[in-house]
Amino acid sequence: MSVGLFSNIVDAFHQGGLLVMCSILFTLILSIAIIVERVIRMWTHYDLSNSKEFMGGIQKYIMNNSIENGIRLCKKYKPALLPHVISQGLKKANHSPSEIEYALEHANLEVTPSVTKSTPLLATTANVATLLGLLGTIFGLMHSFHAAATATGSQKQTELAAGISEALTATSFGLGTALICLMAYGLLMWKQKQILDDINQHSAKLLDLLYTRKMKIQTKNMNAE
Repeated sequence: MSVGLFSNIVDAFHQGGLLVMCSILFTLILSIAIIVERVIRMWTHYDLSNSKEFMGGIQKYIMNNSIENGIRLCKKYKPALLPHVISQGLKKANHSPSEIEYALEHANLEVTPSVTKSTPLLATTANVATLLGLLGTIFGLMHSFHAAATATGSQKQTELAAGISEALTATSFGLGTALICLMAYGLLMWKQKQILDDINQHSAKLLDLLYTRKMKIQTKNMNAE
């Protein structure tokens, strides 16, 4: 069965025009490579599924004035991006709020390219696959028109059918590849937004926690005087 399937694929490539079909196949392979790499990175490396639990631990350490333990907790969750950003804020815990905010913004800008890179290429590969399919359609129609102008009898019908088959095969493969790219693009963009929103939300929470801690320390020192 595998030999028959391979034979059918080869036949389809010849029907759709070898150059166009191989170009679409290259686009598909490139897109799949991007999708696999992004899925692995976003779901298993960059995302922190238990971010609320993590921030609960950070809050506990901040309220107990144990910043170093909070930084150690962040290191345990590497290579997730949220702990990296939080750790940069914690390192400035004894500085002014503006310095803490700057550290968080800098860390955010540092990790954002890791999340956003490569994914926009899927929109490009989707367009390229569509255009390659359209190019295959044009080649198929050119083949059919040439047959209509030059061939006669049964040969004319055969050539016309071959041209139409070439057009439809290339178009369907191109559109199918574009559909895969666009679906993956939408999913990855949703995950990308989720990760970045999570980082922004918890960065703001950390800033508030560190500011509250600073106010408590100042109040305590004033009362001691």
